[in-house]
Amino acid sequence: MIKMRMTQVAHIEDMGPHMRRIVLRGDDLEDFPADKESAHFKAIFPQPGQTKPKLGIYAGFKKWMRSYTVRAFNKQTKELMVDFAVNDHEGLGANWAKDAKQGDYLGVAGPGDTKYTNFHADWHLIMADLTALPAAAAILEKLPASAVGTAFLKVPTAKDKLPIDAPHGIEVRWLINDDMNKNVLLEGLEDLAWKDGNPAIFVAGEAGQTKAIKKQIKSKPGYISTQTYFSGYWKI
Repeated sequence: MIKMRMTQVAHIEDMGPHMRRIVLRGDDLEDFPADKESAHFKAIFPQPGQTKPKLGIYAGFKKWMRSYTVRAFNKQTKELMVDFAVNDHEGLGANWAKDAKQGDYLGVAGPGDTKYTNFHADWHLIMADLTALPAAAAILEKLPASAVGTAFLKVPTAKDKLPIDAPHGIEVRWLINDDMNKNVLLEGLEDLAWKDGNPAIFVAGEAGQTKAIKKQIKSKPGYISTQTYFSGYWKI
């Protein structure tokens, strides 16, 4: 059974108009596994009228859970860093993060395995919209110093660009566009000079747009399905 832990908000930092960084702390994180940056975990939110989330398996418990990304974890301080997309859409997690205060409680279940397929591939292609930006940033910062490739990162405004410690050989292209209906990630892909070799590929964002990107990528030379991760996990 997946382990559930109770945490509290230790720090809050607005990284831009649409991204809020929340650091969670708690003794329950004592055995949280290390080296899980970019992996998903389940955030468990308080129900209306409650200050603490209800942990455990009970009828309807999944209604109060959402998937988020491990941005960073410090085992010494027992602090889990999570970036929440806010002010771009309504939802259980976004609304909680927007109103969060120091000391607020949040449940944590997991994490799962990291999704990136090969950190030592010939080259790397990473494509993410705002909601997948935390995972993309964590992946970029875990790549070896020798890594080469391109990252397309879509954000609504220039102020939403985040500092990311990517290898020098990775070109980070910020795509500034606040029109959710426009597939600017696909447009970026169409302009990309495709490299030789077998790339590791990570694509995450809106379902229809990710499907269109997947169709293009599968026809590219060097494409290997086992080195590719697609996730269209939300819909306009």
